[in-house]
Amino acid sequence: MTLKKKKIAQISIILLMVLSLLLSVKFYKVSTDFDKYVENSDLEQKVLESQLSEILYKYDSISIKSKIDSLRFEEQLKLAQTNLFAQKNAKINSIDDAIVNNAKNEQSKKAIGLSVLKAERNTISKIKTSQLTALNVTAKGVKIYSDSYKMSESKIQQLRVCFTLEENQMAHSGNKTVYVQVVNPKNQIISSGNTFIESSNNTKLQYSASVNANYQKKDTDVCTYVDLEKNKTIKGKYKINIYHDFVKIGTTIFEY
Repeated sequence: MTLKKKKIAQISIILLMVLSLLLSVKFYKVSTDFDKYVENSDLEQKVLESQLSEILYKYDSISIKSKIDSLRFEEQLKLAQTNLFAQKNAKINSIDDAIVNNAKNEQSKKAIGLSVLKAERNTISKIKTSQLTALNVTAKGVKIYSDSYKMSESKIQQLRVCFTLEENQMAHSGNKTVYVQVVNPKNQIISSGNTFIESSNNTKLQYSASVNANYQKKDTDVCTYVDLEKNKTIKGKYKINIYHDFVKIGTTIFEY
């Protein structure tokens, strides 16, 4: 009878150990899935914040110009009112003439200001419509096999980035230099040669690779290779940005 109880106790302990092991595995899987979900959510949020910042920047540039024109008009109106009050002791006919002439001048200035603002908005609209757009951005990891490369190594040495420059009849034809920027999961820009370009207003853009494309206002397929830095090549999600004339024209996510 005692032997039978011992066997039942042993079986119960084994069942409890198996159950605990299954629960531990289930908890680990759920925890891993949750961590991946949080990581994906953070990355998508950063991409959306970047796109929203670009939209707000473009909107603010137009809004600020409108505010400046409004302030200039108010200053001109205050100056005109001051001139009118300074002439309060003049003859009635002179005051009337001054008021009429001043009103005409203000209307003329306002009309000129509106014309300038309209011209600037048209210019901004043309710049937007003439800007290139990169569609179908894709990235693929590449391993280079050679005598110095070990088959057991798991890290990739290059990224093959391809995209399509969208047809745009407003854009200029000719050779276009497009820059590819690769950002690793630690938000580090991969640039083996520390390559960057600088605009006339001292704006700098660090990039990973550049490619020239013969663009003739039609859909143009473009591919290039990005050499990866060994110490910056880690597991996770990479952001691939495409730039032309310091403007981001396309983006995608590559998971390694």
